[in-house]
Amino acid sequence: MKWSTLQRYLFLALCALLFTSVWSYQAFLKIERENARILKEAIPISTEAAELFPALLNLELSVRSYILSPNKTDLAQYERTINQMDQTITRLNRLDANHPIMRKLVRTEAIPRIEKATQFYDTQFELVKDGDRASAEARRYQGMQFIETFRPIDARLRTDVNRIIAEATQRSEQASSAAKWVIVVVASIAVLVLIAFIQTFRMERSKQVLIHRSLHDALTGIPNRRAFDERLEKLLEEAKQEQTPLSLILIDVDAFKSYNDTYGHLKGDECLKEVARVLKRQARHGQVARYGGEEFTVLLTRGIEETRHIAERIRQDILDLNITHEQYEPLCRVSVSLGLTSLVPEAQTTEKEIIDQADQALYRAKENGRNQIGDLAG
Repeated sequence: MKWSTLQRYLFLALCALLFTSVWSYQAFLKIERENARILKEAIPISTEAAELFPALLNLELSVRSYILSPNKTDLAQYERTINQMDQTITRLNRLDANHPIMRKLVRTEAIPRIEKATQFYDTQFELVKDGDRASAEARRYQGMQFIETFRPIDARLRTDVNRIIAEATQRSEQASSAAKWVIVVVASIAVLVLIAFIQTFRMERSKQVLIHRSLHDALTGIPNRRAFDERLEKLLEEAKQEQTPLSLILIDVDAFKSYNDTYGHLKGDECLKEVARVLKRQARHGQVARYGGEEFTVLLTRGIEETRHIAERIRQDILDLNITHEQYEPLCRVSVSLGLTSLVPEAQTTEKEIIDQADQALYRAKENGRNQIGDLAG
C-alpha cells in the first residue's frame, strides 16, 4: 500500500512530535532533578549555616541582659536559643560527602567554638544563680571574644554556602540551556501556556480582590472584624514574645440607632464613613477596623499614655465634625465613647481577655455619660 504525500507528512510530523516529546521529557526531568537538589541541599544548607552566628549573638545578649536583671524571660530565651542551635548543628552534621568543606568547617571549627561559648555562658548563669553577680558582671564582656572569633568562621561558612548555591545554580542553568531547543520546537505549546498564564493571572487578580473584600468593610473601606481578629492574634503573639505593650481602643458611636431612626440609613452610612476617615487620620500608626455596626477598633503597639492621647484626639476630632444629631441631647451632634486597655501581655493572656477589658472600659464610658474615654490599663 502506497502512502500519499499528506500521509507521509503526517507520519513525519507524528514522529517529530514523539521525538520532541521524549526530548522535552528528558530535558525537563533533568531540570527537575537539579532544582530538587537546590531545594534539598543548597537552600537548607544556606538556611542552617546562616542561623549559627545570629544564634550565638542571641546567647550573648540573653546572658548580658540576665546578668543586669535576672528574669525568667531571658533565661527562657537562652534555653530556646540553645535548643535551636543544637537542632541546627544536628542537621548540619548530617551533611554528606558532597560538601566536604562545609562538613569540615562545621565539625572542626564552628562546633568547638560554640561549645566553648555555651560553657562560658552556662558558667555566667550559674554565677548569677549562686548569688555571685559581681563575678558575672566582671566577666560580662568576655563573651564578645567568642563572637569576634566566630565572625571569620561565619564568613567562611557563607563563602562555602555561596559556592554550593553557585554550583547548584550552574547545573540548573546547564539543564535549562539544553531545554531551550525544545521550547523552540514546541512553540505552539508555549502559546497555550501563555494563554493559561493570562487566565491564571486573571484568576489570581480575582482571588486577591476577593481576599481584599473578605478582609475589608464594604461601606467604610477599612478592615473588618475578620481582619481585626487576625491582626490581634498576630500582634498579641509578637507582644508576648518581645514583652512589648499592646493597646486596644474600642469606639462606639453614641446614640447611633436614634441617628438612623431620625435621619435615615443613608445619612447613617455617611456618618460611619466620616468616623472611619477620622480614625484613619488620627491612628496612622495603628490598625483601624470596623468591629460591627457602629463599633470600631484601633490596635496599637504603643504604651498607655500615647494610647490615651490618640483616643482623645479621636474623640475630639469626631465631635469637631459637627454632624447634627438633634435627638441626642445635650450635645445635639454626633459623638463617640471610647474604651481602651493597654498591657504587656503574659503567656496566658488571650485575645478575648483584651477585647473584654476594652469592652468593660467602653461600658464605663457610656455609663458615665458618653462622649468620653473609659480606661482599663493593665
